Amino acid sequence: MIHRKGNNLNIINKEKKMKKIVLTMVLTVMLTTLVFAESEKIAYIDTEKIMMTSPETQEAQTILMGERQKWEQEIADMDAEIEQLYVDYESKKMILTETGKQEAETKIMALSEARQARVQELFGETGAFIQRQNELLAPILNKLKTIIEKVAIENNYSIVFDASAGSILYAKPSLDITDLILNEMEKTVE
Repeated sequence: MIHRKGNNLNIINKEKKMKKIVLTMVLTVMLTTLVFAESEKIAYIDTEKIMMTSPETQEAQTILMGERQKWEQEIADMDAEIEQLYVDYESKKMILTETGKQEAETKIMALSEARQARVQELFGETGAFIQRQNELLAPILNKLKTIIEKVAIENNYSIVFDASAGSILYAKPSLDITDLILNEMEKTVE
């Protein structure tokens, strides 16, 4: 019993030490950032705003949504086919042999499983929708990165933060160069 209390005290002491270390690290980073900010030129952008207003992103979204509608229609067609098979099965259930019933049920189950697999293939975590979205957005994100670097170099910014990432709790509006980046993006529309 005493041994457990001793272990608990050690754990509590270790937790207190870890909290002090983490707090010290956070304060050090904050102070370093403040000192650095005094001597360096800093700006921020809102990539969410840029991506929402960019004509290229809007075009990519239109393409993606068109493809998504086709895929959703494919799934809806499969649903209709499954529903029709089920309705047919239910209406003929009384006159079907046991083998006929099993065949109909197997066909319905197989199509249901194929539908589920297709949904996963299209809209799953690594599905066609996500892949196509990444494919369409990659060139836009690369262009955005290049423009941010260009603007930062031309204007002698040491750091450019992204406000949409949620890491900026407050910044002077004069440090926001989102519109400047948007203008540069529009200049290079191909």
